[in-house]
Amino acid sequence: MKSAILSDFRRSILAHFEGIAIVHQPSLAEGVYGPIHSEKVLKFNRKALRNIGKRKVEKVDPRVVGGEDTMILPVGKPGSRERVEALAAQYAAAAGEEISPFGWEG
Repeated sequence: MKSAILSDFRRSILAHFEGIAIVHQPSLAEGVYGPIHSEKVLKFNRKALRNIGKRKVEKVDPRVVGGEDTMILPVGKPGSRERVEALAAQYAAAAGEEISPFGWEG
């Protein structure tokens, strides 16, 4: 667990610093540099800085991984010939209606 002091310090650093300035001498024409010396600011990607150390978790559809079968009247295994024929019969019976043979609300 992180301490509150370090969390506040990091948050304030990210809020205050925009980027880093580097010396930049703009060219007037190709290969000709003028007497102007300036600084160029390279901005930090704040979103990337906030997400340092955080794990990226991908959301997975439970119907695909784990074998959770959400069909109301399960017939055979998902993808089997029995299942395809049963779904075809159910869709034919419910022709014209907006009814799904699956009870999953996703």
